[in-house]
Amino acid sequence: MIKKEAPSVDLVIQALSDHMHPRDFQIERVLSGASTYVYRVQSGADTYYFRILPEQHMSFAVEVHVHLLLRKQQVQVPEVLFFENDNESLGMSLMLVKQILGSPIEDCLPLVGNEDILYKAGQQLAVLNQIQVDGFGWIKRGKESCGNILQGEHLSLQEYIYAFFEEDLFLLSKDVFHRDVAIQIKTSITNGIALMVRHPSCLNHGDFDNSHIFSHNGNFTGLIDFGEMQGNSPFYDLGHFKLHDGQHRQLSAGYPSLAKGYNEVRSLTNDDQIEIDLWALWIGVRRLGMVHKRTWGGYHNHLLKAVTLQLNRLHKIL
Repeated sequence: MIKKEAPSVDLVIQALSDHMHPRDFQIERVLSGASTYVYRVQSGADTYYFRILPEQHMSFAVEVHVHLLLRKQQVQVPEVLFFENDNESLGMSLMLVKQILGSPIEDCLPLVGNEDILYKAGQQLAVLNQIQVDGFGWIKRGKESCGNILQGEHLSLQEYIYAFFEEDLFLLSKDVFHRDVAIQIKTSITNGIALMVRHPSCLNHGDFDNSHIFSHNGNFTGLIDFGEMQGNSPFYDLGHFKLHDGQHRQLSAGYPSLAKGYNEVRSLTNDDQIEIDLWALWIGVRRLGMVHKRTWGGYHNHLLKAVTLQLNRLHKIL
């Protein structure tokens, strides 16, 4: 996929000026965005975020539709003020959203009583995970796609699960896992695949962790960033969160509180709990497969530790 360079602030101001008078706002680049170019827009006391898709053939249309769907369901996500499928001056899709008050909980100092924030986030995640999707995997976001249809890239979840699984295990067994560990991982996924593929496709955030849960003054304020959304099992996001739980030392493990809130909206059975562990294991392997050739660091260590933990847990019950 061809990506265009991040536009200069002057070009962004020009694009914004079609919707806001340039005297009414100040703008600066935010470098935290990975899947999009992000600019913070300050207009008086109000803060907005201007997002631009790097891929010139991609559109925010589906993401805008998801924001509207979620807000109708009372899920606290940013309000979209406007979007363009293909801005003429930039040649890219863009959208402007209102700020979610506060900051991601991973940026906070040690929190006392953050259980309530995660509990409420879990409730909202359960609502999000009930929206139906046609197909599995990454949601199609091409400019030719119909903006109000959520369609995954794969016809079956099994096709999605095994797209890179064998290759990842082969590469990781060379310099990350012992070959016997790779065999145990394959056995666990094989034994648990029926649990993972038993659901119709549901909307998933796709990259759900503490960086996407916002709070202000100890209160939950919303969820952000649907750039990695996909159609999957309703428990994929819980598996992703569980895999990354405890990655940032300033926060105590939050998965129990998140799952408790989720369970309040959708009861989690014993099979569901096993499936969540399976997803945590599978996502950990996929992520290690993607990053293992990069300079080894803290994220690698966390993934390896979490994968080992999930494997040991599943070995006792599968």
